[in-house]
Amino acid sequence: MKIKQMIRENNRMQEQMTPSNLKYYEDMVVYIRTSPVNEARGEELLLEMAQHLLDAQSKGKSAEEVFGNDPEAYCAELVENLPKLKGLSQLQLSLMIPWIALTWFFFAHALVGFVTMIANGNVEQMSQVRISTLILVAAGSYILIKLIMDMMNKDAFQPEENKRKINLRNMGIYIFIAIVIVVAGVWLSRFLPVLVIEPWMSLIIFVIGFIGSKVLFSRNK
Repeated sequence: MKIKQMIRENNRMQEQMTPSNLKYYEDMVVYIRTSPVNEARGEELLLEMAQHLLDAQSKGKSAEEVFGNDPEAYCAELVENLPKLKGLSQLQLSLMIPWIALTWFFFAHALVGFVTMIANGNVEQMSQVRISTLILVAAGSYILIKLIMDMMNKDAFQPEENKRKINLRNMGIYIFIAIVIVVAGVWLSRFLPVLVIEPWMSLIIFVIGFIGSKVLFSRNK
């Protein structure tokens, strides 16, 4: 079964869970999916756990009775025994975030450029792209997404009242990082050159990036 099929099947099985069992299981899903493990093996494990839980649920058992009162320790042990992302897979994961961010950046740049042309605006000015902007889009997207995934993993099994506090803390961290990225962009822009990329060229870059993302990062394993 392919990864997308396993995810769809997992979602279907979650619809059959009781609210309390679903809440317990969803935290396990977040923990495993945000851990650096082989994606296919992680999804296979989640399917096995979901089926195990549904079988126990049909007999009147709760998730705590099936997996124990310390789901974080339980998942940590499972993750420890799963094959880790390594080699090309780890490289793909590291490249995917900035690749996709830059791909859609050029789509937005092309869109704004074509709208400017239609409106008889200053196309020459809209065609300017700072190298510092490209660096910040790539690096900033990677840092923020990795930070969010790490925080989701750590916060998965926190009580609801703690999660609200943690979300406020996380929001503050995101805002701080965004400010740092903006400041770094302003500083770098003084030293790095500006490229002139016409809207049609940005559109071509977007198409190449979009096709490349499907070829390099498609989940068809």
